[in-house]
Amino acid sequence: MLKTFDLDIKSITEAKKDFSKVIKDTQDTGEPVFIFNHNRPQAVILSNEAYETLVRKYEEMEEQLFYSQLQKRVDEGPVELVPSSEVIEESSSRNPFDSMSDKDLFD
Repeated sequence: MLKTFDLDIKSITEAKKDFSKVIKDTQDTGEPVFIFNHNRPQAVILSNEAYETLVRKYEEMEEQLFYSQLQKRVDEGPVELVPSSEVIEESSSRNPFDSMSDKDLFD
């Protein structure tokens, strides 16, 4: 459950009534406003700046995770690198569609 300590919380009715004030408050303070319906959280209103910061941080974390996983695979993988020409040659010799005609492929 969401801790309501020092958070700006409004009911849906309050938010609809003073929507422009809610937007202005989020812009001025940079703090989110939590919208509740029957004492349950339903939505969060953020300033555009706060939203863009969250998206940027999320993308940075995704990139860090990608490179961390890539490094882990490199560290765990074979010590020997395989030349691309070898990979291309191997994959072209096992193409399951080579035996099919254009008519079979594109009908």
